[in-house]
Amino acid sequence: MVRLESSIVVRQTPEQVWGFLADPPNSVLWDRSVAELIPHSPDPAGVGYEATTVAPSGMRQQLRITEYRPSSTLRFVLLESSMFKRAELSFLIDHTPEGTRIVHVIELHLHRRLFYPVLRLTSKPALARDLARLKAALAEAYPSKA
Repeated sequence: MVRLESSIVVRQTPEQVWGFLADPPNSVLWDRSVAELIPHSPDPAGVGYEATTVAPSGMRQQLRITEYRPSSTLRFVLLESSMFKRAELSFLIDHTPEGTRIVHVIELHLHRRLFYPVLRLTSKPALARDLARLKAALAEAYPSKA
């Protein structure tokens, strides 16, 4: 198993962060691996919500939300992935004096163990870049009143 974790602190409140992250179509605004999101469940999102993401390359991944605790935890799994035996992705949200800490955790079980070292080397920087894009998207959605 490969476990990747990255975190970032943003100025927005946990409720604002939650409102943005818990709205699955927003993923196209910051996640470089998602060019389109096709919902299979009615809104609003919650446990059991399913959708398909389409990557810029055209690759499709189906996901299902497995944990949905407002302003705290959003967790989902990828279903029927050609790359992963199992993949679980989580966003943990916590209030800090500076704003809100977002911890993004990805746990991957690959079909081929050969890819583990490459994934460990390349994925952590990519995860940090996506969190930086998330921070920018949140700043645009919820500008500070400075």
